[in-house]
Amino acid sequence: MKKILIIVLIAVAFVIGALYLTYLLMCEDDWCYHYEWQKERRTDSYDSSSASAIEGNEQIEEQGESLCPPVFNFEFTDFSKIDAFQPIGSIGGASPGRSYITIKQGETVPVYAPMDATLKAVVYAYRGPQADHGEYGLKFDTKCGITFFLDHLDSVSEEMNKYAPAEPARSTAVNDILSIPVKAGTLLGYTDGTSQARTFDFLATDSTKKAFHINPDRWVWEQSLYSICPYDLYEGELKEKYYQKIGISRESGFEKAENCGNISYDIENTISGGWFKDDAATDRKGEFMLIGERDGIVDLAVKRESEAAILRVSDSASEESPKDIGIGESVCYEEPGNGWAYVKLVDSETIELASGSGSCPSSFPASNSKTYYR
Repeated sequence: MKKILIIVLIAVAFVIGALYLTYLLMCEDDWCYHYEWQKERRTDSYDSSSASAIEGNEQIEEQGESLCPPVFNFEFTDFSKIDAFQPIGSIGGASPGRSYITIKQGETVPVYAPMDATLKAVVYAYRGPQADHGEYGLKFDTKCGITFFLDHLDSVSEEMNKYAPAEPARSTAVNDILSIPVKAGTLLGYTDGTSQARTFDFLATDSTKKAFHINPDRWVWEQSLYSICPYDLYEGELKEKYYQKIGISRESGFEKAENCGNISYDIENTISGGWFKDDAATDRKGEFMLIGERDGIVDLAVKRESEAAILRVSDSASEESPKDIGIGESVCYEEPGNGWAYVKLVDSETIELASGSGSCPSSFPASNSKTYYR
């Protein structure tokens, strides 16, 4: 009798074990996902996740695509310490896609995750050859084709520091090696902005929405192609709150912008938009010129290798918008103390530029001009 009972118990145990193994191989629920996620973390040599992170990951996975497009539901900084959230579409700045956020003089602000998202990378790098300390940038994925990047943080929170490099690098290249769930409202770090302008950056890109450019082959940088206004990812009262402070902080005070901007200024048969020095030039290589108008100010900038502008003129007094200057026409823009730039649209694909110090000349100085192409 005892032998029969032992045989039965062994058989039952075998059946239970087989069923459990089958479950592990076939299940598609959150536990299985967490197991694979933790295995991935071990492969990347990062510390095991906290219970709260696992809980957040479970919620993100359960949401899936049901919340696409994503919605920011948490204020990402201390609103009361901000002078302005600049619109995207900077012509003279380093990136057309970033919103530069101006911090009030003498303040340091916290930076928070604006929604449940997945941390993909932490950049820790020197910014510029003369920099004596590193700054942080954090990239997040929403699982909806939209990513966002918060940059120029002076320090990161204890939780985020777990995933940051130990020493600053000379390159700001982003490698998406992480997959860490982060809950809305999680403290990411602190910043008092860059030393030059008291700003930190907010970049959002949407891989499903490509900006219009007259010659698409010229535009290869993701930030020139897919950037969107990060504040458009808020809804209702929060979106309205941010839009009330979208603008520029000047010595004379806050200037409210008409909208959140656009990354492309290309308008066919006008001088507005991007122009390139030769056939090989792109927005990341060689020399190119950008011309556009935003909130009544005309900006013209010439850049090389997408770095800081080698020529920039901002004309706040001109009544001639780039979008109104057509084929065969010319216009001169000037900025007191910073010189002038005279452009002439030869045809839909060709423009000429002359520049100098002082005030605009009476006519286009063809003998000292450069030619750019769409």
